[in-house]
This record gives sequence, structure tokens and C-alpha cells, in this order.
Amino acid sequence: MTETDDLAKRLGLALGEGYAVERLLGSGGFASVYLVRDLALKRALAVKVLSPDMITSRSVLERFRREAETVAQLSHPNIVPLHFIGQQDDLLYLAMQCVDGGSIDDRLRHEGKLPLEDAIRVAREVASALAHAHKRGVVHRDIKPANVLVDAESGRCLVTDFGIARTADGGSLTATGMMLGTPAYLSPEQVTGESNDHRVDIFALGVMAYQMMTGKLPFDGPTPTAAMMRRLAGPPEPLISLRPDVPADVAAVIERCLAAEPAERWQNAGEVAAALGGTGATPSGTASRAVARPSATKAAGAKKLIGIASMAVAVAGTAYFAATRDGSSAKPAALDAGLVAIPGAIYVIGTDSGSPSVRPRHSARVGAFAIERTEVTVGAYRAYVDATKARSPWGVVAPDSTLPVTRVSWGDAANYCAWRYAPGGRLPTEMEWEAAARGTAGRTFPWGEGAGAANANTKSARRTGPVPVASFPRGATPEGIHDLSGNVWEWTSSPFVAYPGGQAFADSLSQYRVIRGGAFDSGDAIATGWARGYLKPTTAPEQLHTTGFRCAKS
Repeated sequence: MTETDDLAKRLGLALGEGYAVERLLGSGGFASVYLVRDLALKRALAVKVLSPDMITSRSVLERFRREAETVAQLSHPNIVPLHFIGQQDDLLYLAMQCVDGGSIDDRLRHEGKLPLEDAIRVAREVASALAHAHKRGVVHRDIKPANVLVDAESGRCLVTDFGIARTADGGSLTATGMMLGTPAYLSPEQVTGESNDHRVDIFALGVMAYQMMTGKLPFDGPTPTAAMMRRLAGPPEPLISLRPDVPADVAAVIERCLAAEPAERWQNAGEVAAALGGTGATPSGTASRAVARPSATKAAGAKKLIGIASMAVAVAGTAYFAATRDGSSAKPAALDAGLVAIPGAIYVIGTDSGSPSVRPRHSARVGAFAIERTEVTVGAYRAYVDATKARSPWGVVAPDSTLPVTRVSWGDAANYCAWRYAPGGRLPTEMEWEAAARGTAGRTFPWGEGAGAANANTKSARRTGPVPVASFPRGATPEGIHDLSGNVWEWTSSPFVAYPGGQAFADSLSQYRVIRGGAFDSGDAIATGWARGYLKPTTAPEQLHTTGFRCAKS
């Protein structure tokens, strides 16, 4: 029985005979969501279950309860309703309405952009939901297409996932200076760590509306940090220039949502909903107001840009990813900025169709861990060199800071991880690396099946060297981990030994360390999730021009 099956069985026992657990809908690092049938009322529920091993984390447990308390305050046709919360021993769960039409993110993945009428309607309904929440002192703080679900029968949109919401009475589990949310949708004040309020939701709504109408994010870049800096440098490309059929008054509504200064945005989500109501009327005549920034605003933005260029930014995909396992807040949030949580589970390792080194295909249990979202960059490693006076892998001038760092020995890479994510920072084992790349389904590539030049910096992409990390967003895993295929090989902590039941290797090979993922000059067969390479840990740095690394943490 897998860990997922065991959790489903325990949930069924906790719910009792009146409910039937049908299947897993999805899972993250700290919670899983199951489709459950309410037999008495003949309705489908989505039941979120906190991973039992996280019950010992006080901050995560409290955040989970806070999500239930927050959602219970809200009753609106465009907010997913909470039905009940329960706990049995170390199993904590909450049951919500099951919304069966997928998410707006699903539509954008398939359609690129939405028909104009649909995009306006979705934005209006989300604004209406936010107006309801804001009136009750609840700020969502993670508005994005993935958190807007669609009712299959009516087409109505419902906002979900208030897991990192904050109440007006100060109720929040966020440590001072910690930034929660999704990088592409963060407001400038969230990026710079300033105090913020409900207007962050209005900014995120503007980002989402712009994306739905154009198929592009208004503020983008090769890395999350680059994208964040971009929104501090000035307004995005005018919406109408990308989508000429957008009415001028609608474009003005969206662009006002995207104002860098909170005071220049809409101050009330209800006004946004009214302005998008289809009548052309705009409250106080403000929707048609030009969004040009006064010079004082530009100056303030410039100062913020300078500030962020030197600061380490903490970003988490969800609130659960941001929490430490023991609930401690003593560690600066910036230290865990790039980590993505991977749940403990049974993972597929190896294949039956490759070289002897990757055979046989088998299953192995991998404990819960977290792994960096991208390869370690030149900029990140340069900070380590400056702080510790460690050996520099460059000459006088370091390469572009957004490139993956190379020419770092196995020992130096391990030392960096220990420093960067102390305590517990380390190189990933090769099974952890493969679990992150292939998932429990055993994908061939991090993104799924089928190679392609648009997915990774491999030989088929025809690049002459490494490119900035996250340059191939289509090649990311479903969890948002980039560049596991191509760009540069990555050190692991594991010795190069044969798999159980596989062909035996020479004993001397155990002194080598496994490298994974292939590089810019690798063919597709080498860039799969199961391919293995090896290097001596004592390999000279000048011979490591195609090898980098990323860190992990238990």
C-alpha cells in the first residue's frame, strides 16, 4: 500500500460510513486533496488533508486551522464554500464544495488567452468575491488563475485557497519580512517587504486580467527575481497594444489595478467589479483616468528598484511551503526562498529501456524533502564567496548573475548548500533528484512525455552554452521546478552504484558521485529524468564547465 493509499484509507475511517473516498485530486508538499462522495446528501466534496507528519509543526497546523476559520467567515457565490473541518488523532482535514470545471489556469494552458467577454466576466466575478472578503477584513494574498475554479454546469467562477489569507485584526502567521504568494502576481509593496493591505489583491487581479486578455504576464523575466524587479521599473506594455479589441475603458480599469503605488490603484474591489459590469459606466469617472505615473511615483519606484537589487527575496508557492518543519521563525525567510517541498511517497526510479546503469525500473520510497526551484546561480554563489571567502570559480569578473554557476567542485557545492540553508542544507540524493524530476507517475521528462526544443536547453535547442535559469518555463515540473533537464549537469550526494537487481558495476566506480539532468550539449536521451552520469568528487574545477548543482533540505 502506498503512502497515498494509506492516507485515503485513514480519511475514510475518520469520515465514517456516510462518506466514500473516491480518488486523489492533487497533492502538494504538506497537504493532499481527495474527491469524497457525501452519500447521504449525494454531493461531491473536495477534502484537504494535512500530511500527518506535519502535525508536529505548530505554524503549519495553525495555518491550516486559520484557513478553515477564514473561509468559514465568507459566504458568496464566487467563493468556494467550506462545509466542515475535522480531526482524528494526527489527521486534520477540511471539506469544501468540489468544483468540477477545472481552473482558469487550465483554460489558459489550453487556449493561451481567453475570449474577451470571458476574460471580463472572470475578472468581474473575482473582483466581486474580493469585495465580499475585504468587507469582512480578509485579504487573500494569492490571487492567480490556478486559484479561480470554474463550475462546469453554470460557468461561474469561484475563488479558492485562502491558505495564506490575513485578517484585518492582524491574524497572520507570516513572520515579519516574509513574503508569501506567487512571484508573478505579487504587488511592488510585497516584493519590497513593505506593509500592505487589501490592495495587493487588486494588483494581483490586474495581473490576472492582463494575462487572460493577452496570454502574457504584464511583468515577466527569466527568473522570479528578475520579474519582480521588472514591475518596479515601470508600467507594463499597454494592454491595447497586445489586444487591440479591448475597449479603452476596460483597459484603463485593468491598468489602474496595476499601478505601482497602492494609492493610485482602485481602492475598493467592488468599484472594479462595477467598472467591469458591461455598462461602460465607471464610478466617479475614474476608470478612464490615464495611468501615467507622476514623477514622484517614478522616483519612488527607482528607489525601490535599487533596494531590491541588493536584497534577498523570500518567495513561496504556497503558505505551507514557507513554513519550517518545526514551526520556528528564527531563520530568515530569505534563506528558503528557492525551495519547493516534495512529499514523501513511493517514486518510480530507473527504466528498462536504457543502458545498464539505469536498469531496472523499480519503485523506491523517498522521504519528504525540499529542493531548489532553479539551479544555483552565479549571483547566489557570488554572495557565498563574498561572505565566506571561499574559492571563486571565476577570474576577476563573474559571468551573468542569472546563469547557473559552474566549475564548482563536489565538496564546494556541498559546503555552499550547508551554508545557504543551514541547518540541514545539502546536495540532493540522486533518488530525491529523480523524484523531483519524474514525480510519482514516473514521467520521462520533468514536464511529462515527449522531448522538444521549447522545453529545455539541450542540444536540440541549438544553444552554445548555459542560459539564465528558468529560461524554458514550459520545461518546468508541475511543482514549478526548472531546468532539471538540460542547461548544466547537477551534482548529487550519491555514489555511483548499481540499482538493486541491476548489472553490477566495478567497485571502483563507487568513489564517483552521480550527476543528473544533462547539459546544453546533451541529446534528449541524456536529458531524461532517469539518465545518470558520474564524476569524481575531486574533478578539477576547470573540467566542470558543464556541471552545476542545486541544493536540498530535509
